[in-house]
Amino acid sequence: MLFSDLFQQGRFDVPWHQRYYDWQQSDVRALLHDINDAIKENRDCYFLGAIMLVEVEQRRWEINDGQQRMVTISLICAALCRQFVCNAKGSQREGLALRMLFDLEAQRTWTMDNTDRYTPRIFPAKNDAMPYRQMIRGNPIRTNGTLTAAWEEIENFFSPMSYEKSERYFDFLLEKLEVACLRVPPHIDPNAVYETINCRGKQLDDLDLIRNYLYSHFNSERDSERKNSVHENLERIRTIIPSSKKASEYMRCHLQCRFGFLRKDHFYRDARDAIRTQRDRKHGTTELLADYTFNLIEQITSPESLELFRTLAAATPDPDFIHEFRVASGTTNSPRNLAVFLRELRRYTITQPLIFAMLTWWVRESDGRKKKRIARIANRNLSRLATFVLRTAFVTPKFEPSHFESEFSDYAKNIAAADDIPDDEFASFLQNCDRSAHGVLDDSKFLDEMVEARMTDHPKIKQFLLGINGAIQRDAHLFIERYCNVEHILPKSPQHWNGWAGFNEVDGSEWIHRIGNLTLMGPADNKPGKKYNDNFAKKRESYQDSSITLTRRLSQYDDWSPTNIEIRQREVAKLAVCVWKFV
Repeated sequence: MLFSDLFQQGRFDVPWHQRYYDWQQSDVRALLHDINDAIKENRDCYFLGAIMLVEVEQRRWEINDGQQRMVTISLICAALCRQFVCNAKGSQREGLALRMLFDLEAQRTWTMDNTDRYTPRIFPAKNDAMPYRQMIRGNPIRTNGTLTAAWEEIENFFSPMSYEKSERYFDFLLEKLEVACLRVPPHIDPNAVYETINCRGKQLDDLDLIRNYLYSHFNSERDSERKNSVHENLERIRTIIPSSKKASEYMRCHLQCRFGFLRKDHFYRDARDAIRTQRDRKHGTTELLADYTFNLIEQITSPESLELFRTLAAATPDPDFIHEFRVASGTTNSPRNLAVFLRELRRYTITQPLIFAMLTWWVRESDGRKKKRIARIANRNLSRLATFVLRTAFVTPKFEPSHFESEFSDYAKNIAAADDIPDDEFASFLQNCDRSAHGVLDDSKFLDEMVEARMTDHPKIKQFLLGINGAIQRDAHLFIERYCNVEHILPKSPQHWNGWAGFNEVDGSEWIHRIGNLTLMGPADNKPGKKYNDNFAKKRESYQDSSITLTRRLSQYDDWSPTNIEIRQREVAKLAVCVWKFV
C-alpha cells in the first residue's frame, strides 16, 4: 500500500518494549538520497519494506516492526510542511502534509498555526515523545540525541532545495512511496509472528542486494537474450565460492580493485553508487548503460578471477598454484614464499585487494617470459606488504585496519588500472603509509620496539614465532604448523613459579609475556605431565628433544632468569629484523 494511505489508517503507538529511535544520520541521509534518486529516474514506486502493526482498538495500532521508517517519513513530511507554509502556493500541500502527521479529517482546511491542538498520528517511545512533538508542530527543539540529529539531517537536506523540487519530493511521497503492511489482530501473539518473520526468514546479504541491483538493468525486451547469460554468470559466484560470507568478500575485493575503497558497513550502497557514477560518466543512453553493466558482470564473474580469490581465501591454498608461482618467481628454495605470505596476511583482510590485484596480473599474462617477470615483482611486493603489516602488528597492541584500509583499496585500484605491475612505486606507497603511522620500516626503530615487546594475542604470538623459526629451521615444512602451540617458558600461572630461582627477587608477571619468554611446542612435544609446569631444569629436558629448532636452542641455557629472557629477546628481535626485511 502507499505510505500515505497507511498514515490515514489511524494512530500508531511505539510500545514500551521497543528500542528508542536509533537511525544514524547516515541512515537518514541514505533514505533521503535514495528517494531523490527514484524521483530523478521517474520510477513508478519506491518500496520501503515491510511494517508490522498490532491492532489495539479500532483505528489504533502498535508498531511492532517499522517504527524507524514511520518516524523518519513523518519527519520528512514535517520538514516539507514548513517549506509549504513559507510559500503562498503551498496551502493545499500544507494541509496534506499535516494529515500525514496528525489525525485530521479530510474535508476541512488545516494549517500549521493550530498544530498545538492537533493529535499526532505517531506516539513514539517515552524519551522521544517530547522532541518528536516539537518537531512536527514546528516548535523550537532544545534536546540532543539521535532523533534530533536525524531532524537536523532532514532540515539540511531540504533547506537549499527549491520550492518546485520540494513539491515533486512531497508528491512522490504521497503517490509512489509504498510499503508492505502486516496487520496482526488482537487475538494473535505478535511476538510469535515477529519471531517467525525475523528468525526463520532469509535476510538479504550484500551479495544478494548487489545481484538484484545488477539484474535491474536488464528488464527491457532487447535484453531477453542476455538475461540468461547474466543469471548464469552471477550464479557462478555461488558455485565457485559457496560460502555466502566469502562470496560477499570476493565481490567487495573485486569491486574495490575497480572503484577503490568501499566501506564494509555500507558496502552495497557504496558499490551501487560507484557502479552508477562510473557508468553515467562513460555512457549516456539506457542501451549503453545496460552494455556497461553486462560487461562489468562478465569481468566480476570471470572464472580466473573467482578461482584466484578462492585460492587466496582458502585455509590451505591450492598447492599446484603455489608451486607454479614459486617456480615462476624463482623462490622454490626460499623460506619466504607465496604460501608464507598468504598465511601471514590471512588475518588482515584489508590486504586482500592488493594481493588480488597483483596476482591478477600474473594469472592473466600468457607470455611465459613476461609471466616470470611479473611473478618476481609480485613476490617482492607481497614480501614488502607482509613486512609492513606484520611489523606494524607486532609493535602495536592491536592492528587497526581503519588506518590503512582506504589507502590499500585505492592503491589496489591503481594496480588494476596501471599499464604494468608496479615495483618500486609500491615500495614507496608502503613507506608513505609507514611514515603516517608507526615508522616500523626503519630497522633500528623496529629492533628497539621488539627488544621491549610483550605479546598476549595468541594468533599473533604464533605468527611471530613461526616466522622466526622458519628462518633458522631448514626442515620447518615437515611439521604441520596448525598443530604447534605457544609455550610460555616461565609459566603464566604464579602457582607454578616455585623452583624458578631466577625470579625469587622479581615479579614474574612482568616477564611472562615478553617475547623472549615465548616459544613453540610441536604436537609431540607438549605432552601432559608435571614437568611441563615444573622448574626450568625439568622443562629443559623436553626442549632438547623438540622438533622445533627455536625451542631446541633453549637447552643451551643453564637456568632461566630476567637476564636470560632479555638476552634471548634481543636475539629473537635481531632475527625478526632479518625475517621481515623491507627490500
